[in-house]
Amino acid sequence: MIEQELHGNEALEYAETHLRQVHKDLEKWQIQYVDPATNDMWLLDYPHSEYHGGGSPRLRKMSKP
Repeated sequence: MIEQELHGNEALEYAETHLRQVHKDLEKWQIQYVDPATNDMWLLDYPHSEYHGGGSPRLRKMSKP
């Protein structure tokens, strides 16, 4: 079972190898993904965007409504 939140290179690698991008918001530095195997939605963001290069990425599984 994977954790509900991943950081740094682990987040980027998981998004690249397991998820499909569905929406990109360049102004908010956010990318929404879907897991094609489970239909779970994930959000990649940069919570410390004030840091050089946007800081470390964070990938979070979004809760279902």
